Amino acid sequence: MTSNSTNSIEHIGFVVKNSESMARWYHEALGFEILNSFETENGHVAFIQCRQTRLIFELITDKTLAPIEDALSHPLQLHIAFKSSNIEADKNRLLELGAEFVTDCVTADPDATVLIVKDPWGNFVQLAQRKETFYK
Repeated sequence: MTSNSTNSIEHIGFVVKNSESMARWYHEALGFEILNSFETENGHVAFIQCRQTRLIFELITDKTLAPIEDALSHPLQLHIAFKSSNIEADKNRLLELGAEFVTDCVTADPDATVLIVKDPWGNFVQLAQRKETFYK
């Protein structure tokens, strides 16, 4: 592949249990913007965008397809990770909004704190508080 605009990620799609409610929760809990939300022949679709990264998720509810949450047995199989500058406050806010604490994560980085919660539909959300130099 060449590096040009046709190779950039447009969105990432997930089949989920309740795309409409999930879009609203991600808006309230994590600041996502709801770009579009509509009924389909088999269910509902919502496009949501992370305000910081501009990454778009397509949340699909389709009565003919099994939601991804039903296939997940471990948080490392699929999770969405968010940067945090105050991981305890962020964790507590998500728990107050209906998330469920899953686990603290072991990391080789002694300066990092990482944990995982489940959103109200069973999707894994990771919070990571790291130094800015971690990925360099």
